[in-house]
Amino acid sequence: MLIPVPPQEQSSFPLSFKTLGNVIEAVGTPDFVPRLTLLLNEVVPLNVVHIERSRADSNMPNGFRCEWVGSGGVGMDSGTISDVMTLYYDRFYESDPLFAGIRGKIGTMLVVRDIGAIPPGEFRQRLFDEALIAHECVLARGTRHAQHSIALERALHAPPFSLAEMNRFRHVSDFLFPLLELHASTSAARRVAHPTSYLHPLAQFDARIAADGVKLSRREYEICAHLITGKTVPEAAQILGVRTATAESYVKRAFAKLGVRTKRELIGWGHASPCLATL
Repeated sequence: MLIPVPPQEQSSFPLSFKTLGNVIEAVGTPDFVPRLTLLLNEVVPLNVVHIERSRADSNMPNGFRCEWVGSGGVGMDSGTISDVMTLYYDRFYESDPLFAGIRGKIGTMLVVRDIGAIPPGEFRQRLFDEALIAHECVLARGTRHAQHSIALERALHAPPFSLAEMNRFRHVSDFLFPLLELHASTSAARRVAHPTSYLHPLAQFDARIAADGVKLSRREYEICAHLITGKTVPEAAQILGVRTATAESYVKRAFAKLGVRTKRELIGWGHASPCLATL
């Protein structure tokens, strides 16, 4: 949902010059995204920040070269955030309905994603439900050269973003987007969608499943997916809403079909997919 948010009065600027100065100082360095995350958290309390740059490119499948500039977290595990974004650019960025509607557009746009309205499926489960994310708003600014976006996310226990919060977010963007554009142009983006030399372990697992024609039940596949993305069996059982003993039975059946004995062997099994030789 696209939200028109009027600019605030200059007198109510919600940032200290010291905080803004810390971000300016970090432009072009690895400290930029962490400092930007802390700055944004002062403006609008958040749990996760994602930053992307996209540029028109007819050689890419969706017509845009999308670069993951970085992500930061407040009260969220950085490894989980990184895994989610790696999976996003491996599997879902082309079909993301929110960004499909704004990529390539010129001007400043504030968009709120209704996560509760996303149909059940891998996209919602892996990027939001499993990551315990319940609210997201995205601010994007596009020029004829590129579009930069900042996505703010909140966890399940947090309230939705209010209009007042989104108004403050929109206001500080007038100061932050020039810094973001400069940072993206002077430092290499961490990931480019559809890389030629790397796949997330879960994408590798899926490729091996398809190549070998292995038949896992839905629950057997889900338990393997959770293990591959770093969950323990009890944690996976809680996410799936089953007893730990039941989850352990899924693990045993899945491992027997795959011919593996440990989580390490499970990840290695996917890495051995013959499909990866063509990347």
